[in-house]
Amino acid sequence: MPNEDQPAPPSKPTKPTRPTKSATSAKTDKPATSARPTKASEPDAAPRLPTALVYDPAFLDHHVPDGFPEVPARVAGAIAMIDALIEEGSLPAEQILRLDARPATKDELGMVHPLAHVERVRHACEAVLEYGGYEASPRRFASDVYVSPGSYEAALRAAGASLVALDAIGEGRARNGYALVRPPGHHAGAELAMGFCLFNNVAVAARYAQQRWGWRRVLIVDYDVHHGNGTQDIFYEDGDVLYFSTHQFPFYPGTGASAARGRGAGLGATVNVPLPADSGWSVYDPIFRQVLWPVADRFKPDVVLLSAGFDAHWSDPLAEMRLSTADYSDLTLEVVEIADRYCEGRLVAVQEGGYNLDAIAQCAATVLFALNGSDRVVDNLGEAPPINFRWNEDAILKALHELHDLAGYRRKPRRPILPEQYVSPKTE
Repeated sequence: MPNEDQPAPPSKPTKPTRPTKSATSAKTDKPATSARPTKASEPDAAPRLPTALVYDPAFLDHHVPDGFPEVPARVAGAIAMIDALIEEGSLPAEQILRLDARPATKDELGMVHPLAHVERVRHACEAVLEYGGYEASPRRFASDVYVSPGSYEAALRAAGASLVALDAIGEGRARNGYALVRPPGHHAGAELAMGFCLFNNVAVAARYAQQRWGWRRVLIVDYDVHHGNGTQDIFYEDGDVLYFSTHQFPFYPGTGASAARGRGAGLGATVNVPLPADSGWSVYDPIFRQVLWPVADRFKPDVVLLSAGFDAHWSDPLAEMRLSTADYSDLTLEVVEIADRYCEGRLVAVQEGGYNLDAIAQCAATVLFALNGSDRVVDNLGEAPPINFRWNEDAILKALHELHDLAGYRRKPRRPILPEQYVSPKTE
């Protein structure tokens, strides 16, 4: 359990220092590991339900043009690495509940998207199929969105995957879940496809959680490097869905200013944290502890959804942030603790961006460890190269506290990071 909030100290608190980490540099999807128990296997720990992992090969049938960054290998590599970890025993099979995705129904999509939008996507994919058969080249559908003959089924299953995970949680078969999906979703508006996204997967999950399971208060945490403009727009006037986003700014899609806080009944339920390029763990860590936690303390969610984009990784080719795989472990564990504290662990991570194939595979496996309550890290990329300056995170925090009327400073001691926490790919 996290420490209780305490009043802000009168003097500037000591900043935690990120321990230096190292791992081998080999790149393969056959990992090797040394043993280290997860929290669930420590003495006297209560039995922990498994994490539902939802995946479907249909995600690979959404094809894009050559040179396009959102490729099938993003999730194919991630599931291959996870399978290798399970096969060698680093990730115990009994801690993972493997489930197939199912297509979201039109009624389920209709909780977020008008039927006309769903039909536009279907007709576009059928037109490509009729023009050139199943091997037809992808066609442009919207801004930064292409469709192929298999895209409609892939998008239906991407929207339905998190619903499978929510059902497993609601039925008592899983503690939390991870929907490893593509195409991603957080740029898709109610009537708009954009930014690689056809349907808004996490928004459909939020409405499903409310209507199927009665989990009314939904917290969506989005640490993708791009602002989830579609998710924000869908819930902008809804006080029962709190959208919290950290993102590089100014950057695509150009939204996500801190002054955008919601409207009407939703005023205050949008919390944007726009960050400058080259922000790393020293900025993200206090934001999660001193902004996200007070927001969650005030909101008290019934369920938590995580838009898990890994494109804030320092190696990502589309962005300019400085998180490492270990940093994603830290941030995800904070979200896990929020779910543990307020809603009996109910949390589903939904895959968004991430375009370095090594980084997305390693981050996906690391997030799966975190969902299992473990701080193990799968990494051979290491920390970001050093820079000769540091952003003033205290000024960022002060502005956010004033804007959102937050108070408190959550001190959380950092555990020493040991080499055996790493699961590092084997050298061939």
